[in-house]
Amino acid sequence: MKLRGRFIAWFALAALVPIAASAVITREVVAGGYQDEYTQARADAERTVRREVGRLTAQVDAAVAALASRDNPFVGGLLSQLVIGSGRLSDDAQRVIKEQAGPVMRGLSLDVLVVAGAGDTVLVAPHYRAAVGDVDPNARTRARTGGGTFFTRDKILTGPTVEAVVVAEAARLARDRGQEVAVMAGRRVGEDLLATVRRRDRVDARVVEASGVVVVPAADASWSGWRDGAPIRIPLRDVDGAELAWVELAVSDRGLDQVLFRVTLVAGVLAALSLGLAVLVAVLVSRRMTRDLDRLVAGSLAASRGELEHRVPVASRDEIGEVGAAFNYMMEDLRLAKERLVIAERIAAWQEIARRLAHEIKNPLTPIQMAMDTLRKTWRKKHPSFDEILEESTQTVLEEADRLKRIVSEFSDFARMPKPDFQRVDLNELVSSALALYQGAVPIERALAAGLPAIDADRGQLSQVLLNLVENARDALAAAAADAGGAASAPRIVVSTRPGDGADRVALVVEDNGPGVPSERKDKVFAPYFTTKQARGGTGLGLAIVHRIVSDHGGRISVGDAPGGGARFTIELPLRQGEPLLASRL
Repeated sequence: MKLRGRFIAWFALAALVPIAASAVITREVVAGGYQDEYTQARADAERTVRREVGRLTAQVDAAVAALASRDNPFVGGLLSQLVIGSGRLSDDAQRVIKEQAGPVMRGLSLDVLVVAGAGDTVLVAPHYRAAVGDVDPNARTRARTGGGTFFTRDKILTGPTVEAVVVAEAARLARDRGQEVAVMAGRRVGEDLLATVRRRDRVDARVVEASGVVVVPAADASWSGWRDGAPIRIPLRDVDGAELAWVELAVSDRGLDQVLFRVTLVAGVLAALSLGLAVLVAVLVSRRMTRDLDRLVAGSLAASRGELEHRVPVASRDEIGEVGAAFNYMMEDLRLAKERLVIAERIAAWQEIARRLAHEIKNPLTPIQMAMDTLRKTWRKKHPSFDEILEESTQTVLEEADRLKRIVSEFSDFARMPKPDFQRVDLNELVSSALALYQGAVPIERALAAGLPAIDADRGQLSQVLLNLVENARDALAAAAADAGGAASAPRIVVSTRPGDGADRVALVVEDNGPGVPSERKDKVFAPYFTTKQARGGTGLGLAIVHRIVSDHGGRISVGDAPGGGARFTIELPLRQGEPLLASRL
């Protein structure tokens, strides 16, 4: 990713991270507070129901305490109306008691009232008149347990007859004139109790029997769809202590989803707005910054091409402007340093040329001088073998003169090497033409890649480069064979072409299976006057000429090790003149 993209991404993150963190923290705080409120609501609902059940129990207890006495007008009157010996009411008395029972039950806010006489016969049941005359031992039996409220099921006539869960209490037996009755009264556990705890969209309640039958349904028909699946259960126990039914409370936390949704929505809107603003600012700032950086990149490429006159426009006084100014100072220093270096190199080059010429010319002069001295001495002495010595001495002089001529020619060629004459060249065709000179002389393998694009090059100079490298390979193989006494492996030279590492170049490779180039000499092989063939008359200018031709073409040459041993020379050449290979490396 380029700097502009990274800059925009950084701005976007700088805007999004705080909003995201704030949204997460806000959600956690809201969720925590809502959870506390939810827990408190569950506890409040449970306390309310238990309080209401206790209130019902207290009302029933007070009502039974008032009824279970012969001093109570209703119960006392009922006892006085019992027929002695039968424990039953006369028809007239039963009609009167029935008329009084309803008002008494309602006056005490009761939903159930049962008075049983002798033989457990129900004498009064205003809540369910059909039970009068039936035998119901519950009141008497429960009264004998010692009293205390309990929960039971009973039928109540409220229009249609329904079975309801009631909180009840059986009274002590009331006695008068040897007669006794059992009183049981109760209140229904129903809508009145549940209404005290129900809150719209928050708390709901219902009454469920132990068998699973819903006695009092919830106000919300979607009870099972509430998020909280663990309702609070308050048991309602019968006279034996077993769970007869439960009051179930459900406290919903569906409001939390709505609150969190609103928090998330607001955070999302703020994030989108902040992201848009951050991207806009980042684009404007990065465009200005990258424009200046692009100029610096262009200046660096110009410097890599040797265009030291190039200068970067400085449009600001900030850090980037300071970098641009420093770059311009550097280019000026490089230009001056290059001028001084060129002068110094020229002086050093001519000094080295003079030294090398003196050294190279001195070597042939010594045998020439010795041959002439010998010739003069033998002539003066009229030596009988003068003709033979003359032949040998003149042959030596001629050979050394040829050597001097070759040395001067090589130095002259290196000194006045012409600039390349660029034309469109097919590299594969050039290689094939150059290697045709060696047909039948030395085995050379070819590995030419198909479909290589044409390049801008001087055909003659590239042919010289290839022939020079092949000759070096032949000399290395010949020297290796001589050192091995003929026991060396079969000589092998491979010339190959291929696309370069970048799309803007092609590569020419020459490798052999000779002794290779030692590591300590790899950085010197292209230096002028460096040679490993002094004994064979090498001047050290061959690879220097190769390096100069490749450089004049805008390419690069490197030496390495071939697989299995030997030297490998790799030349990279640009497709077009003036396109530096550095550009594809960025």
